[in-house]
Amino acid sequence: MTRADLKHEIVKQAAICFAKNGVDATSIDQIAHAMGASKGKVYHHFCSKGELLLAVRKQSIESVIQRVKPVADTPAPTAQRFVAMSKAHVMGILVDLPFHRVVVENLRAGLSQNLPPHESRLLSEIKALQASYEDLFRDVISSGQKDTSFRQQSVSTTVNSVIVLLNAPIFWYQPRAEDTEDSHRRIAEHIAEMALGTLTPRP
Repeated sequence: MTRADLKHEIVKQAAICFAKNGVDATSIDQIAHAMGASKGKVYHHFCSKGELLLAVRKQSIESVIQRVKPVADTPAPTAQRFVAMSKAHVMGILVDLPFHRVVVENLRAGLSQNLPPHESRLLSEIKALQASYEDLFRDVISSGQKDTSFRQQSVSTTVNSVIVLLNAPIFWYQPRAEDTEDSHRRIAEHIAEMALGTLTPRP
C-alpha cells in the first residue's frame, strides 16, 4: 500500500468510526484497530483527532466535486445539466454516507475557535472548496433564470435550499444489504426531479 493509499484508508476508517460511534466517543486507538494498524501509524499521518476530522470533511467535499464538476462543465441545456448535477451529488452522498454524516455532526457541534495553525489552514481550504462547489450550482441556476427555464427568485436562497434538499439522504437513508447502484440511482433521480421542481416556472 502506498503512502497516499494508506492515508486515504485512515481517513475512510475514521469516517466510518466517527459516523458509527460519534466523534467525541471515537479514539485514535479505535480507528487504528478498525483498520488493523498501530496507533503510531495513524499519528504518523495525522497529528491529532481534530486534523483527522478535518481530513474527513475535506474528503467529503472533494469526492462530491469530482462527481459533479464534470457534469457542470458540459454544454447540455440548463435544466438537463441541473438534473445531472443533482443526481451526481445524491449518488455521492449515498456512496460516501459516513463521510457526510460526520460533516453534519461536526457542523452541529461546531469547531473550536482556537485551532492549531495547521488545522486552521485545513479549515480554510475546506471553506474555499465548499464555496467553489456552491458556485457550480449558483452558475447553473443563474443560467436557468437568464434563459427563462427557471423562475426568477433569490439565487443565494435557492442554491442553499437546493443543496439542503440534495443532502436529505444524510438524515434518513439507511443502507441495506440488497442495495445496488440501480437502487441508489432511483433515489438520486427522484430527489433530482424534486429539486428541479423547485426551480421550474409555475403555470
